[in-house]
Amino acid sequence: MSGKTIRFNGKGQPGNLLDPHNWAGGVVPGIGDTALIATNVGGPVNGAFSVNNMMLLGTEKIVFQGILNTVGVGACKGLMVCDGATAVFAPGAVLNDGNVMIVGNEAAGTVLAQGNGAVHSILNTVDGNIGKAAAGVGTVTIDDAIWNNSGHVIVGNDGNGTLNVTHGGVVNIGTNLDVGACKGGLGQIAVANGSIAVSGSLHIGGAAATAGSGTFSVGAGGVVTVGGDLGVGATGTLNLAGGSVTDGSIAGGTASHIAVQAGGIIAGFGSISATNGAQIWDQGIIQATGGTLTVNGNIAGNGSLGIGANSTAVINASTLKLAGISFLGSNADLTLAHGSAINAPISGFAIGDILSMASVDAVSFNASTGVLTLSEHSAFVENLHFVGNFSGEMFTIHQQNGMGAISLQHS
Repeated sequence: MSGKTIRFNGKGQPGNLLDPHNWAGGVVPGIGDTALIATNVGGPVNGAFSVNNMMLLGTEKIVFQGILNTVGVGACKGLMVCDGATAVFAPGAVLNDGNVMIVGNEAAGTVLAQGNGAVHSILNTVDGNIGKAAAGVGTVTIDDAIWNNSGHVIVGNDGNGTLNVTHGGVVNIGTNLDVGACKGGLGQIAVANGSIAVSGSLHIGGAAATAGSGTFSVGAGGVVTVGGDLGVGATGTLNLAGGSVTDGSIAGGTASHIAVQAGGIIAGFGSISATNGAQIWDQGIIQATGGTLTVNGNIAGNGSLGIGANSTAVINASTLKLAGISFLGSNADLTLAHGSAINAPISGFAIGDILSMASVDAVSFNASTGVLTLSEHSAFVENLHFVGNFSGEMFTIHQQNGMGAISLQHS
């Protein structure tokens, strides 16, 4: 496809991209051409506009109310928003991008897709690259809108990329999602009261030598589902603030694990789940902070589990094999499944902290070995290994909400 690059000059009817007077040479770009807009178009864009590529370059803000179709052949690859430009897709607007939506290539670019509660804008893309080049700063916000991407999305490639999903926004990704893909790149995703579904794998950060830095935050009402593996790399952080993350729950997915590399962090409150046979492999840190963190799935690795002050970790697992479990502040609670095959040493347990397990009614502590034996009706349930000096204190148990709640008291 060998078309021309035709520049918008704004000499015609405001907002009308089909007016020949608005284009250099009096020629409206066609399906084989690249439309280059570097100035305000003067009003909302209605109707259907179809080109090969559209480049928004400059500090203009363009509001689309109709349909924008891009084929995406050539270097631009579809819609490119850069050089300070902002593209707004108002409720009811549609983008059909045939290749890659690039936001923030070598400078700043912003895409805002909106809804009004009843009508949503829709972005249909093949691939997405937010914060593509090293100097790129890209921001995409899906605000009560829908983004359907059939292929791969990168947030923070070589540049700085941000994806926000709010007010019931929906993002569907057909293959993989990478957050902080390349060294020097910075990727940030925040979803609250919205959803992101990744049919392939989700990678947040990666190996420090080769990947950028990635942060993924899931707030209240935020729902993230992953069909493939979920990896939190050495330069990655998954922050939970009331939302949920589930791996292995998408039909046809290939998930085998949630993996936290050494240096990687999963922290906060909400829930993280490995389903349909997926495992949790922890070489880094999983930490409950700010409320209750529920972890569903068997956990193994050389990493750690931490419980912050005034926080609770609920671990629904048949095995919990880690380098350590740490109580990190006052009034920290840990709830374990009955008979969890725990071999991690427990440190920091103090007066005010609670450890709970269902169907346990008695405990006995061997001070010389640090082993706390749990039993039910005199039948052995579990041995827990505690690290610390418990001189002058004793382990006690009382029943609370159907659980045996174990705490320390002064003897």
